[in-house]
Amino acid sequence: MINLDEFKNKKIALVLSGGVVKAAAWHLGVAHALEELGFNLKSNKNTQEISQAPRSLEIGTYVGSSAGAMTCVFLAAGFTPQDVIQSTLGYKNSRLKPITYRDMFHVWRHKIKPTKSEYWHPFEEFPVLFRNVMKPFLGFSGFFTTEGVRQYLLKNVCEVDRFEDYAPDLFIVATQLDHSRKVIFSKFNYPNPSHDTTAQYYTGVPVSVAAAASMSVPPFFVPYPVKNSHTGQIDYYIDGEIRETLSTHVAEDNGCDVIISSWTHTPYHYHDEIGSLVNYGLPSIAIQSIYLMIQKKIVAHRAERAKSIDILDTVNAWMKAEKLPESHRRNLMAILQRKMNVNPNVRYIDIAPHHDDYKLFFGNHFTLNPKTAGHAVEAGYKRTMQVIARLDK
Repeated sequence: MINLDEFKNKKIALVLSGGVVKAAAWHLGVAHALEELGFNLKSNKNTQEISQAPRSLEIGTYVGSSAGAMTCVFLAAGFTPQDVIQSTLGYKNSRLKPITYRDMFHVWRHKIKPTKSEYWHPFEEFPVLFRNVMKPFLGFSGFFTTEGVRQYLLKNVCEVDRFEDYAPDLFIVATQLDHSRKVIFSKFNYPNPSHDTTAQYYTGVPVSVAAAASMSVPPFFVPYPVKNSHTGQIDYYIDGEIRETLSTHVAEDNGCDVIISSWTHTPYHYHDEIGSLVNYGLPSIAIQSIYLMIQKKIVAHRAERAKSIDILDTVNAWMKAEKLPESHRRNLMAILQRKMNVNPNVRYIDIAPHHDDYKLFFGNHFTLNPKTAGHAVEAGYKRTMQVIARLDK
């Protein structure tokens, strides 16, 4: 039994990272564990069955990027983690139709004519033979499109396709290709986040379109086109985590008190029975490199936040010791919190794989194999139980 009293009557968010199928399976294990612990996952279905009043352990905000975006749509639409797990693992008579490779790897019909530019000659100094081999790739934008995933969501998941029609607060993050802008699709027109003036909240985009845009991982998928409701032009989008891995600030912008983040980008640590990644070829080295960069960004953000809170606590303790007027202390603390962009009252909980789980590290990101997905689900479930149990001590 785990005491969850500290989470009762709090506004709770679930923030899910990308990582293709493997990450989605991990997130489902995390969500399943949270349900078993007593958390309630708010959705269109359960809000129709009970009172609209918030429940004491309700997760009512979902923030997702890439695979995390799709998982958030499942949960917000009313499918339980068990529903999606059974579908993913191929259970008969599952409530949800399973996604297929055909849905995931929808063939892209080339419609974009390569632009010839005097500024773009990436292989100019290479040997002629190499230039001729690589020439076809100059106008190549990706192998597949996420349009198949969007169609799957519309046919099997989304009874409604507007953010406004979802009972929980749903946020989907994508990156604009031809800009340095991170876009947060939702039903809220919040101002730009203070820590990143290039990030913007967009409204008026269908949920399925936002999810397809967020899941367009280059170079596997071509950038996804979305019509800009303000300019009328077509903007192209790629993976939502290119600029920022975990958009926990979105949950803070939405006034959440507790932010539970789930992510799978844990680098491999050497094991005698596995050996060095140098023996496993370029794919494993590339994945390790990406994981190292992503983990560093997350760890750096958490360290910066801890440092800021420590400064606030030190200043607050000094003012109390000096017996400064209470009104002056509160005003100064509010100014410091705003300037440092930190709210010490928000609780962060990170759920990520342990470095010892090399089986998860080596798991294929794109496979729908029930055995591989099953391990990711189980690993996410167990890790969640461990993390939450430690909070109770």
